[in-house]
Amino acid sequence: MAESKLKSLLKTITWRITATLTTIGIAYFIIGDVSVALAIGGIEFFAKMVIYYLHERAWRIGWKKQTDQFHHSKRRSLYKAITYRTIGTLDTFILAWIFTKSATTGGYVAIAEVFTKIFIYYAHERIW
Repeated sequence: MAESKLKSLLKTITWRITATLTTIGIAYFIIGDVSVALAIGGIEFFAKMVIYYLHERAWRIGWKKQTDQFHHSKRRSLYKAITYRTIGTLDTFILAWIFTKSATTGGYVAIAEVFTKIFIYYAHERIW
């Protein structure tokens, strides 16, 4: 599929579904409360869809200046995964902290995401 706003939107939707289900699972495993896990995942679904789309578009800035080899490289996918995961982890930490009223619990959920989602994101990026 050619690089376009439509592709960015489709990547946003597929990533968000995958990532939200992962967040709900992680939050439930750590917190043990399905309603809190669903609340975190529900808000995250919409917040991170906007974050992901903006991140995807930001990575398009100057893409015509990139070599085709770099644009489709594993290194670029890794850089994108790291930058998105940093932003996404902060968002998850804040949401988990708000819903559990515990920065420690929010930290546990966020750290668990770092160790799972960076690999899931990388795979998603390589598929697209």
